[in-house]
Amino acid sequence: MNEKIQDYFGAQVEKVLQFRQALTSESDRGCALFAAAYLDVCLSDLLYVSLVENKNIDKDLFEGTAPLSNFSSRIKLAYYLGLISRNCRRDLDIVRGIRNDFAHKPEIISFETQSIRDRCKNLSFSYHEKDIDPRSHFTAAVMRLLALIHIATLTTTPHTEKSDDTPSEEDNKGHRELIEKIVEKISSDLSTQEEPTEEA
Repeated sequence: MNEKIQDYFGAQVEKVLQFRQALTSESDRGCALFAAAYLDVCLSDLLYVSLVENKNIDKDLFEGTAPLSNFSSRIKLAYYLGLISRNCRRDLDIVRGIRNDFAHKPEIISFETQSIRDRCKNLSFSYHEKDIDPRSHFTAAVMRLLALIHIATLTTTPHTEKSDDTPSEEDNKGHRELIEKIVEKISSDLSTQEEPTEEA
């Protein structure tokens, strides 16, 4: 393992431990919001290292109303780039949906709320038995999803910027000559078809 990867891995382990401790002390609402936000940031990091390096990447893809400015679009792109599995995508979408419920519903809800409880028990990446409380399913799945995203970040091969393929003047000249020949041939064929035939 090279030094750069070792440093990254060490820093992530420390952050993950702090993250897990913070989840424990949060309210149900805080746990759901914080977990989703943290996964969202880590998914962004994965996409950053997978895409072409460019100084405009934030503005073009991640900020404001750009294509990758939200959790949902990041999940989709990570899946379609082959960075996460179908089941990983499914669980991330469940976490995102639970986050949305806690964020947007004004009434008092918890992990024991039936719709949230049912979704937590359906998380593929929870290692708990089904009869364990839903918050434990949620946090277990979140930690395993996080591990998968970190592994993908460490092992992904970045895309490189496509080399300049602007045609040269010689290429343009050859293309013009080819088009001229095609137009000339079409004109000639049309002229032949339009010539009147002598009546017998």
